[in-house]
Formats: sequence, structure tokens, C-alpha cells
Amino acid sequence: MNVTAKFEFTTKQIEEAIDVVYKRDAAKYKVKGFRQGAAPRKMIEQNHGDVFSEEAFNKLFNEAFKKYLADNKEVTPVDDPDVTVEPTEKGLVFVATIPVQDKFTLGKYTGIEIKLPAAKIGDKDVDAFLERIANSRARQIAAAPGHKIKDGDIAVIDFCGYLNGKKFAGGEAKNHELVIGSKSFIDTFEEQLVGKSVKDKVKVNVTFPKEYHAAELAGKPVVFEVEIKNILIREIPAIDDNLAKETSEFKTLAELKKDTRERLEKHLKAEVDQAYEQELLRKIAEGTKINVHEKLTERYFAKIMADLEARLAQSGINIEMYAQYNGVDLEGLKKVQRENAMNSAKIGLVLDAVQSKEKIKNFDEVIKFLKEKNKCTFGAK
Repeated sequence: MNVTAKFEFTTKQIEEAIDVVYKRDAAKYKVKGFRQGAAPRKMIEQNHGDVFSEEAFNKLFNEAFKKYLADNKEVTPVDDPDVTVEPTEKGLVFVATIPVQDKFTLGKYTGIEIKLPAAKIGDKDVDAFLERIANSRARQIAAAPGHKIKDGDIAVIDFCGYLNGKKFAGGEAKNHELVIGSKSFIDTFEEQLVGKSVKDKVKVNVTFPKEYHAAELAGKPVVFEVEIKNILIREIPAIDDNLAKETSEFKTLAELKKDTRERLEKHLKAEVDQAYEQELLRKIAEGTKINVHEKLTERYFAKIMADLEARLAQSGINIEMYAQYNGVDLEGLKKVQRENAMNSAKIGLVLDAVQSKEKIKNFDEVIKFLKEKNKCTFGAK
């Protein structure tokens, strides 16, 4: 809902407020014939426009609005008010439309059981982690003579592409390193190199995707003449005491495994704790009927979108590309994120209500209280 409040100011109050701003900001404006800061207000306004009024209006309104909220504790805005200014015989009246969240009754928030899949760190998890460490230490070496290309190998190739028997722009390279199985090249290009050896020359037949960015190639069949110059394979170190010494402060593999298990268990505990928290808050919000104010939803939505775009920018991706990767258009993405915003706003309102009802001092204590007053159980994986 919205609450309307009116704030009236006389012409005298307005003039005094403008004069205060003028005295504070006059030095910002240059007027020919006057030293900086010494020009009369009317001269500055003649040269630069009505530069003091808006700031004066903001000052008057903000002070009055702050007092209004102090005197009306029941009015808690969920966003900035919309303000219109109307002239009166005595001066001006500021009409503020204040967005206020509808009251709601808090649903059940204690005695809830949250069921999560069983989670435990096993030997396979430890082994998989150590394999990733070993893979990170792999080095590239030239394959033995006669070695045939297989998935995971790096083929060093020269290639040239032909469309209708003619070379096309961007279809040629020398000593290009292609990881077989990476799907970085179109269609079945990589698969057609499997089983080949150094010095082999291969004609690779592929078709460009219909949505390919170069219109002249989109959906077209082409032939690549490929020469295999070299084959590199990844030599992965053994998972043993030497690996432990080289990658950690431990001298034996047994010590590294023990530490790895402990760290994985700690990480898993944090993940489970977060999953419990998220599902618990979702459940409590689901059990509370709230008509979230549109302004509050929009505020959450703006933050979600700003955070998303900032994260994507770090990876060199814009919001439109991200939407396409997720199989939707920009409007479809916004619809999903707006729904997320409404749910987040609802959870925020629920947490505020619990904090007020239980007289809890801060947000972290609210979360701690809810986790303690509810239960998390584990079922089958």
C-alpha cells in the first residue's frame, strides 16, 4: 500500500532555504565582473539558471520527511517516496506518496523439519580431488613416433578451409594447438583427426552451424585440408609421496589424504549448512502470506541485475549473451530474476518480522535462532 503525506512551506521558508544554499554554493559559479563567490544570487541565476532552488527544495523536504517518520513510527517506507510539488497561495506543498509494505501475519517459523540428501565424504571424493591436483601438475610432451591421436591429446595442425573449392576468410592457421575432445572446433572436426599420426594429411568435411556469426558460412558444408605437424600428450605425475611433497607441506601421501579429507569435510559442512539455511528460509516464507510491495520487489530486482551484470563483465560476457546461453531472451531472463527478487524480498520481510517478534538484536542472530529452533535431517542420496 501507499501512504500520502503533505508538507507545506511558506514563501519565506523557501526563500530562506534558497539563500542558505546560495551562500554555501556561490563559489562554484563564475560570473563575469565578479570575483568567484562574490556574485549576487540573482546574477548567478541569470547566468546559470535556477541552480539553487532544487537543492533548497530537497533540503526542506528531507528535513520535514525525517521528522514525519520520527513522529509516525508505524510508517516504514520500503523505498524512496514519489514527490510532487504544488503551488499554494502561501508557498508550496510537497505531496509525498510513500510506499509502505502491507501488514502480514508471520507463519510458522519454529519446529520445521528440513530434509536434505545424505552427504558424506568418501574415499572416491578424496581420490578425485588428488587426481585434480595431479592433472594440474601435468606437462606436455611430444608423443612417441607412430602415436595415433586420441581424446585428450593436443594435435598441432596446419589447416586451410575451402567453401565451394575456394579459400574463405578466417579459415586458415599454422601450428594451431587443438585439444581433441574439447569441442572447440565445429561439427565433427576433432573426431575426424582421431587415429591419425604425425605427417598425416586429412581432408575434414564439416558443416557450419545455421546460426554461425558469419552469414556467408552459416549452414554451409566446407572442407578443411589438415596436416598434422605434431602430437602432444599430457604426462600426469603419479599420486604418491613425491606429489605430496611437491604440492603441500606434507611428506607423505597418507598425510596429504588425511588433510584433504578434513578440508573436504569442512567444505561439505559449510555447503550443507548453507543448503539448510536456504531451504529453511524458503519454507518459512512459503508458509507466510505476503503481498510484496512492487517498489520493494523492484529494489531487489535492480540489485540482482546490477550484481549479475558486474559478475558477467568480469568474464567479458554481456547480459544478452548470458540470456542466450540460458536458452531465453533478455525479457525472459528479467522475468526469472524479478521472480527471484520477489522471493528474496519476501524472505527479508520474514526475517525482519522474526527479529522484531523475538526481540533479536541483529541479522546473524536471527539466522542462528531459526537454525536452532528447527531441524535438519538427512535421507538417501
